[in-house]
Amino acid sequence: MGVRNFFPAGRMRRWTTPFLPQASGPEEVLATARLAPQAIGDTKEISPGGRTHLKATPDPETRVEPSRPGRTAYVAYPVAFGKDDEKTAFVSPTSGKAGMSDETTATDAWRGLRSRAPARPKTAAIAVFTAGATIALVTLVAFGTVLDQVWLMPPLVASAALVFGAPTLPLAQPRSVIGGQLLAALTGFAVLAVAGSSVWAAAVAGGLALGVTALTRTPHSPAAATATVVVAQQQPLVPFLPILVAATVVLVLVGMLIGRSGVTPRYPTYWW
Repeated sequence: MGVRNFFPAGRMRRWTTPFLPQASGPEEVLATARLAPQAIGDTKEISPGGRTHLKATPDPETRVEPSRPGRTAYVAYPVAFGKDDEKTAFVSPTSGKAGMSDETTATDAWRGLRSRAPARPKTAAIAVFTAGATIALVTLVAFGTVLDQVWLMPPLVASAALVFGAPTLPLAQPRSVIGGQLLAALTGFAVLAVAGSSVWAAAVAGGLALGVTALTRTPHSPAAATATVVVAQQQPLVPFLPILVAATVVLVLVGMLIGRSGVTPRYPTYWW
């Protein structure tokens, strides 16, 4: 009985190679070899020193190739029987065994592909740090209402996202939150004094703030937005700067309380 590749030439040549686990076992052996790209669409015998056999097939021919750099899985091209028979033998991503399927498609071959994004935090941790961020930001609004000043600034919302959502990062530590915001604001006031208020000057202030915070070991990405706000809105040095520092202290203090709940990572990792 003739054997053809599951991805024959002229029909699925443009499909990206699927990555599936390497089959192993006393009776199911999947040898590996590197094939030239032009060989796709042809049936090859690639087992070193002999013919590759899968238990589910009488005498199939298959081919595989090593995974891309950084991958640990191997590529397996399923095989089909007969010219018009759509049944395919494939290596299951979970079991690694050869099996038969009447509905196997190219999409099924991608079951082994998994996202590289970080795992989702535990639900309890999400609930706790979400509540902490909300409490901190509402506290800023309360102070602003009592003092008749604006305490809730967009850059501080981004700072809260780091303090509560990523409390172990260097960007979220008190040195960076308080010091980074302070130095970036001073950079903005310096640019405002030299170049005045314009969109060009605001862009320059944001870029310079990144460099200043990096040089002073106070990296804090939201601080660049603070420098831009200072120039774009022509903020007065007083009361803007004292309010900014006080607001960052509030974020850090609430972050400390949340970090000692035992549900989220301890905060801060370091102070200075």
